Amino acid sequence: MEKHVTLRDIAKATGVHFTTVGLALRNDPHVNADTAAKIREVARSLGYTHNAMLSALSSYRRGGRRFAGVLAYVLNYNPDAYQGNLSEATLRSAVIGYAQSQGFSVEVFQLEEDGTHGAQLSRILRARGIQGVLLPPRLPVPGPIPELDWQHFSTVAVGYSVTNVAAHRVCIHHSYNMRLCLRKLRERGYRRIGLILPQDFSYRSLGIMLGAYLAEHYTQDPELHVPPLYAREITKPAVAAWLKAERVDCVIIPGHPLEPYRWIKELGYRVPDEMGVALISRFGKSDDIAGIDEQNDLLGVAAGKALVSLLQHNELGLPAYPLYTMVEGRWVDTPTVRPPVTVQASKVAL
Repeated sequence: MEKHVTLRDIAKATGVHFTTVGLALRNDPHVNADTAAKIREVARSLGYTHNAMLSALSSYRRGGRRFAGVLAYVLNYNPDAYQGNLSEATLRSAVIGYAQSQGFSVEVFQLEEDGTHGAQLSRILRARGIQGVLLPPRLPVPGPIPELDWQHFSTVAVGYSVTNVAAHRVCIHHSYNMRLCLRKLRERGYRRIGLILPQDFSYRSLGIMLGAYLAEHYTQDPELHVPPLYAREITKPAVAAWLKAERVDCVIIPGHPLEPYRWIKELGYRVPDEMGVALISRFGKSDDIAGIDEQNDLLGVAAGKALVSLLQHNELGLPAYPLYTMVEGRWVDTPTVRPPVTVQASKVAL
């Protein structure tokens, strides 16, 4: 049987105490850099592998949740201006809930609007011993934020809208969500499904929504291809002309703004029989419209997990190759779309 390499084996080979070995393998800054490098090299040569189950058991035996520190939730906007934003509120609440379950508290810091710039905020965070930084989506539009001294922090960004920080990211799985939405609509008998997409909304997802829509359409028969209504500004006349020219029988729209839904009804289309309507991003005032719930609560939990993991492994600074965690949405039915065709057929048979 192959011998399991332990911390004591590595300690014996390097001439240090086994507790020093454990700290070095966790990248603890209290261990001299040269010593830590030597320990990691010896561990690799001996074939040491980390046993996550033993680590979890050790944590359990120590018992209880102790205060682990503070996480910084760094905004680029005035939160008072977005108090009605359900997505933002859900995300933040989920991050706080997960952090508290792991022994962390969360404090909100604000860049730009209150005059706090990157260097100043970095000094504040370091003076308070705060190493974990979470960057929620930039509002109202994507773009850069002031630079922090990133080498001192473990950093996770949510979404793609913070454009100048090469951090690990937790994102909505836009491609999966678009394909799920299209599949659910086809199950309900819709065939010429069109997408209304403002350019700014698309930019927030790096064009992934648009790309997934087009890729999925090219798996269908050519007569079912509907070019999207994609423009900087979406107007009622443009919607009316597009619906008629493309013979659309179902429309996917973003969660904001909702004017296209009102225009469709004002144009005389009967929803859902003559024209189905679904949202690719349900939130806030969109509860009466079918579509994709992006599950911002799970997004917040995933962001919290990613940041806590970086802190536990003492991974400071921005990575050379960021990792992306994708959170899938779920389909929500409402009367703005027809029931699935199979359900209708079974009712007729009865």
